[in-house]
Amino acid sequence: MAWAKTGVALGALPPGTMREVDLDGTAVLLVRLGPEVHAVAGICTHEGGILADGSLAGARIKCPVHGAVFDARDGSVLADPDDVEPPEGVARPLQRYSTRVLDGMVEVDLGA
Repeated sequence: MAWAKTGVALGALPPGTMREVDLDGTAVLLVRLGPEVHAVAGICTHEGGILADGSLAGARIKCPVHGAVFDARDGSVLADPDDVEPPEGVARPLQRYSTRVLDGMVEVDLGA
């Protein structure tokens, strides 16, 4: 595992919020849902929108560019911007990353 320090304290990421971090040139979106922190790619797979500029409703991340909606827990596509039923639309699932909290700080596993 390649755990990367995000520099984000768990207390600085209240439940129901999201925050983008840059980890070795990779935009990662941290999303806190209740006590859990999830991490997915921070860039929309449709047209490259910055997901941190979008909205979060429950576990649903909505891209600010064309409205694609993703599940923060696993990166799956919930709604396509062209109203095509997933998985047949233009948006693809977001990369999902494992997270952990070590000494109160959020870390993300970027993989090999």
